[in-house]
Amino acid sequence: MLALTCLLLPQLTAAIALGSWAGNRAAYFLDNNPAGSSIIALKISSKDGTLSDPMRVSTGGKGLYAQGVSADGGPPVAVGADTLFSQDSVVVSANYLFTVNSGSNTVSLFWINENDPTNPKLINTASTLGEFPAAVAYSADIETACVLNGGKVAGVACYSVSKSHGLKALGGLRPIALNQTTPPVGPPGTVSDLVFNPSSSALIATIKGSPTSPGSIYAYPVLPSCDVSTKPTLSQPSSLLIDFSLTFLGCDSRAVITDPAYGASIVDINNEFEFTVSKKVVIAGQAATCWSVYAPKSNTIYVFDGGVSNITTIDATTGSIKGVVPQSDAGMGSLDAALDNGYLYVLKGAPQVSVADTIGSKGGKAKEVQTLDLASLGSRQGWTGMAIYR
Repeated sequence: MLALTCLLLPQLTAAIALGSWAGNRAAYFLDNNPAGSSIIALKISSKDGTLSDPMRVSTGGKGLYAQGVSADGGPPVAVGADTLFSQDSVVVSANYLFTVNSGSNTVSLFWINENDPTNPKLINTASTLGEFPAAVAYSADIETACVLNGGKVAGVACYSVSKSHGLKALGGLRPIALNQTTPPVGPPGTVSDLVFNPSSSALIATIKGSPTSPGSIYAYPVLPSCDVSTKPTLSQPSSLLIDFSLTFLGCDSRAVITDPAYGASIVDINNEFEFTVSKKVVIAGQAATCWSVYAPKSNTIYVFDGGVSNITTIDATTGSIKGVVPQSDAGMGSLDAALDNGYLYVLKGAPQVSVADTIGSKGGKAKEVQTLDLASLGSRQGWTGMAIYR
């Protein structure tokens, strides 16, 4: 039944018209700054989806940069544009915004005012019970947020969520034997992503392996009490090496996992939350395919490469590569992204965010419609994540 639902989803969603632009919209990313982190909020135009008017709001915590493996076997080196090695460092659900403070070992909860979405208000911060939080997940169904720590003290912590009390810890840390440092050294061997599946019946964490050994996927079932289990199901498909982003394809039984070792994989998930690879997607010329977005209306997966600017498109049913969405900043890379009303909002390797029209309203095919220069905001190094208030 789950597989049938997945197969029917593209046909069902294709029959639904795009949502109205009515109401205020905003895009957000994190400036993971060791001197003091902040959310950068951008206004989305109600006319054409373009971005403007950046605003900076403190997260109430500090950032920390992961370190890169030295090519010559020497000491770890400073990383460039991806300082958390993760997807979902910023998450928006309804009027809540969540983000991580990797240098303070805390997670922040904001409330978004629908009349002023570029000025979210901090409700509170809470300890992540571990070190170097890198990704956060939220389920509105069970009103629970969870965070994935990736440093010396690694694991998952969860919280109840409300506007009145903010984040309140639910139990202790669910430890993961990561054998890392704080800050972590990678990207191989670091945490990647944390998401609830569409039905909120499980919380899933992805952990990178190496170019020669598989990564790990931890699935924590959600119990009938609505608590997240402390006992995960572990999957280690042999062809998933540097497991990065995990994006569900509209249902619990299928997802895409990016892998900078070769591109991406379509995976199947059974009722015991065990993962198997159904289609390995090798992307020629890829350098660091790490982030992904699913567009149900067109049944298209968009994958983003930190070393290649153009965005690769994949058919979510067959796993075949459909083409690319051209980008103007050749060589600067495309990182975290989010989709809203047919527009992709893409954090670039340069101090920029690009907007791509994926439905062809600007000339018949997907194309870039804006590149917003944000150099005035200062150093780009800590910028990460992308989420939309809609």
